[in-house]
Amino acid sequence: MSLRYVGRLSELEGRAQLHRGLARADAFRVHVPDGDGPLSEGRPEFLALPGVEVGPWDGMRDAVEISGPLTEDARELFLRLRLWDFQLVRAGTVSLQVGDFEDLQVDDQSS
Repeated sequence: MSLRYVGRLSELEGRAQLHRGLARADAFRVHVPDGDGPLSEGRPEFLALPGVEVGPWDGMRDAVEISGPLTEDARELFLRLRLWDFQLVRAGTVSLQVGDFEDLQVDDQSS
């Protein structure tokens, strides 16, 4: 499945896409710098979730990827926090991707 660039959406449209993506996904990947600052929002909360894995992320120097199952606690974090860069995954395939807080890409099944 390839992703289709949707672009920047209004907050209302973006929230609707996020809710659809969360309803379909079974896993997540969150990308954050290895340090403090606005791009790292959610880092401690996602690291505290059970079953997550942390590894280097090649999208930015000194950044990490936090990945894991999309549990109810993880879903709540996605709805509560403003994340800089993340992916929602369904059956091993990225179904929704957000970069720079609001640049959205979705697969055709999620739109």
